[in-house]
Amino acid sequence: MNQVNKSQMKRKRGVGLSNSGLRRLNQAIRVVECEDNQGKQFTAEELSDRTGISTSTLSRLWTGKTGVDRRTLHLLFSAFNLDLWESDLQQVGEEAEDGKLITERESFPTTTQIRYPSGPVPIDSNLYVSRSGVDDRTFQEIQQPGCVIRIKAPSGFGKSSLVLRILNYGNQLGYATVAIDLQQADSETLANTHTFLQWFCKVISLKLKLDSNINQYWDDLLGSKLSTTLYMRESILAQLDAPLVLVINEVERIFECYDTAKNLLPLLRSWHEEAQQDPVWKKLRLVVAYSTDAYLPLDINQSPFNIGLPVPLPEFNIEQVESLASVYGAIDNDVDNCKSVLSLTGGNPSLVAIALYHLQQGMTLNELLESACSLKGIYHNPLQRMLAQINQNSQWIDCLKLLANGETAIAIDSILAYKLEGMGLIKPNPNGWELSCELYRSFFQAYLFN
Repeated sequence: MNQVNKSQMKRKRGVGLSNSGLRRLNQAIRVVECEDNQGKQFTAEELSDRTGISTSTLSRLWTGKTGVDRRTLHLLFSAFNLDLWESDLQQVGEEAEDGKLITERESFPTTTQIRYPSGPVPIDSNLYVSRSGVDDRTFQEIQQPGCVIRIKAPSGFGKSSLVLRILNYGNQLGYATVAIDLQQADSETLANTHTFLQWFCKVISLKLKLDSNINQYWDDLLGSKLSTTLYMRESILAQLDAPLVLVINEVERIFECYDTAKNLLPLLRSWHEEAQQDPVWKKLRLVVAYSTDAYLPLDINQSPFNIGLPVPLPEFNIEQVESLASVYGAIDNDVDNCKSVLSLTGGNPSLVAIALYHLQQGMTLNELLESACSLKGIYHNPLQRMLAQINQNSQWIDCLKLLANGETAIAIDSILAYKLEGMGLIKPNPNGWELSCELYRSFFQAYLFN
């Protein structure tokens, strides 16, 4: 038999899933797991039963080593209410048009694809690290009528990244979704309860593309809180055919505006209580995200911070650092090197990501560790901003000096603790407060004691 040129004849070995196809499929599977399996991950056998595809074929598909036929992929996608798109596919085990032999899926981004860590991690990014059970727990809770989810973590710990995924999941379920960031409210607006509550109502209406007929419901005799409640019920929730996921980000910004806080926060709690018996209020799924509750300007019985599902976002552990290091392709995923990064950063997700980014770009671990706490190291921008804030307040300096020199925790005034914890500088322990990581200890010793 004559030898045939490879460019004229290709051995067809089936197709596999592209990165985007795999992401679409995994998201759809997660939705069904939350709806039909109490949020628990399907076993291989359960997936096989649901799809009619053998476990061995599913294993081949997920490892990407060999391809499967299109009919199998159509069957798999339709089992989770998805249409199979051409962009979901890639060649496996055959010569591609550009001559490159593709033998497996590219699971991780390349060097040129990795961006500097800043802001929330996009929905489709491999760089998102899920805390154990957190995502599934919030996805399951958001389906509960009248629920409240409280996401607490310092700045840089992933609140916004989790919020993006909650909103995305809500959209997948067909819910209406609105996110309000209190950083976008003017200081003058926040300081005036009447103005703020009208702003709050109007933002929700605009984002839902509903008529903003605030004046119809606003009555000075009834007061701002009851007017807001009536508007939310009649002009927002009653007009929706589906539940509403309402996210309020940066809630702690309201804490220092006492009059506004003492009106808004009990109001949120009252809506949760109304939902226990009012079918219209049952449509509301409230998510509040905040950096600290060490200081609250109201009675505990009026607070929304002791109801609903608490979702604290802790520091990364060693397994999570290793997982993220493998995605970055940094420090060869060596456990000792990962422990060094963890020790430096205290598991602060944003600090970990910055370290891994620079290691992936070619910096050695020794170079990183030697320069990290200086104003010329990889953390120079956040450290400079932090130092500028600290130097404006002698009370902060005195407190941080004590913590940088001491081996044990100390008691801190609640208002000061609220500010420092919100910045991620300190964390609670059974005996008081301590610095959150060695990076800050070394930095404060170098720049606060001179």
